[in-house]
Amino acid sequence: MHDVAPPYLPGLRALLSELDRLQAFPRVLKVVPNLDGRFPLHRSAELVDLLRAEGAAGSEVVLHGYTHRTSGPLADGWTVRLRAAAFAPHDAEFVSVGPAEALRRLQAGLEELNRCGLRAYGFCAPGWLGARWLPELLRASGFRYHVTMGWLHDLVGSRRVWTPWFGSVGTGGVHELLVHVGGAAGAWAGRTRWGVVKAFFHPQRPTWAPQLERLRRALRRRRPVTYAALLDG
Repeated sequence: MHDVAPPYLPGLRALLSELDRLQAFPRVLKVVPNLDGRFPLHRSAELVDLLRAEGAAGSEVVLHGYTHRTSGPLADGWTVRLRAAAFAPHDAEFVSVGPAEALRRLQAGLEELNRCGLRAYGFCAPGWLGARWLPELLRASGFRYHVTMGWLHDLVGSRRVWTPWFGSVGTGGVHELLVHVGGAAGAWAGRTRWGVVKAFFHPQRPTWAPQLERLRRALRRRRPVTYAALLDG
């Protein structure tokens, strides 16, 4: 579940209810510690309580950027800049800062989680977009793993796991349609014996129905796991 932040709490609760109905548990909760630079997590006691309860029951918190917002010119290689400009122009946080600022944001994000009694050993950049130097920075900061759109990167064991995917980005319109079409391969893999398939959801808009149905079908022969459990297994 992406974009776990105070403004989206109603959508988060609705989505968790749908996942409960499918018995899709445990979950991975990608938390934005200070969305837009205006919504620090600790100011939402209701969301903090929800995250603590999820964690106590076995779910896993992942640090999902710091503000989740682009804050400068896009940098890095042209393929990353093209993806960011086309699909996440407002959310490419870790393609719009340099290493020093990125480190500051990582530390600030971890401190905000710690203030709320939460821990994160994994990181997923907003929009799955990160500069080429990001994995080494994450490793030096003590993160165990790094999530990109199609891979789970083990930062300790230096291996990676391919994760075909399907999901909902919560934008609606053409972008949502493209993600739905792009996730067809992952939905197909979910009905086979393929080792790992990732299902992702965003809480901003209730565009989940087709993907929840894909998840329901996948769960006929699969069980949900967290990223840490996947690496441990």
